[in-house]
Amino acid sequence: MTVEDWAPYGVGTPDPVTGVYPDYRTPPAHLRPAPPKAPTSSTVNGTEPELDDSLLAIVTNWRFVIADLLEHFHLDLYDPAVRARPWPGVRTAIFALIDTPGSRIRRALTRR
Repeated sequence: MTVEDWAPYGVGTPDPVTGVYPDYRTPPAHLRPAPPKAPTSSTVNGTEPELDDSLLAIVTNWRFVIADLLEHFHLDLYDPAVRARPWPGVRTAIFALIDTPGSRIRRALTRR
């Protein structure tokens, strides 16, 4: 909506530059946007398994993270050159593995 659309509901005097009122009345119900709908995921109805992507689950299955990083991104976390790199890039690669179909960590985090 634009400032002009809200003008009929403005209370007080609008700002001369922006046209914004200091306060507004609630518009009628038929003009309000619909409330957001609940997410409709296939995990809700049970057709797709749910993923436990908590940090505890990831650390518990760390051996799969190490293997997947090497296989998918060619990152050896035991290599001193990789350990010297900034952590955000490695962290992004770890979380990308969770979204990678067929990765070991994704299979390990899948709740059945």
